[in-house]
Amino acid sequence: MRLLVKHASDPGVLATDPVVQAAAHRWIEVLGEAASHLSDQLRSAHPEIPWREIIGTRVILAHAYFHIDQDIIGDVVQRDIPAIRSPLQQILDNEQIQ
Repeated sequence: MRLLVKHASDPGVLATDPVVQAAAHRWIEVLGEAASHLSDQLRSAHPEIPWREIIGTRVILAHAYFHIDQDIIGDVVQRDIPAIRSPLQQILDNEQIQ
């Protein structure tokens, strides 16, 4: 997540660099796909994570090929990813211990 935020959080770069755009889209899709494969029990145990929105964003990116708003991608990268990064890492760390 750190690399995504580092390279795609500059609105100018995200708006003009198709490689950064593609990487951001793909990374967000992978995050949503991974979230969709988590158990309902795990997702319910962590309501602080907006699972539905993460999964929904993946669906939109995967199926709205020519209708992707770069401003929304920018918001996800600049605002949403940093907000969920630490809680997701804590979940991963706790699940690996068990």
